[in-house]
Amino acid sequence: MKPKDDTIIYLEFLDHSSLTNGWQTQEEFDKDCVIEPCRVVGFIEKEDKDAYYLSTMKSLIEKGSGHIILKSTVIYTKKIPLKSILKGIQHLFN
Repeated sequence: MKPKDDTIIYLEFLDHSSLTNGWQTQEEFDKDCVIEPCRVVGFIEKEDKDAYYLSTMKSLIEKGSGHIILKSTVIYTKKIPLKSILKGIQHLFN
């Protein structure tokens, strides 16, 4: 499989969620609603003004483990061209 010039991205972001959609007391709500610092590494499949669209696995015809990370939650970004990572082992793909 010959690699494309994909870009790998490392993001640190603040994930936000609630574990329930039911009625809660204030105490349950405060305990359940969390902002969790998270990290992800993946291939940039698409990017627009609002979000990064990532996959963490690829085959020739499919993508796996998709994620959408809202840019407003990102606190650190590092883009790495796949070409630079594979330069030292490029002969294995030819």
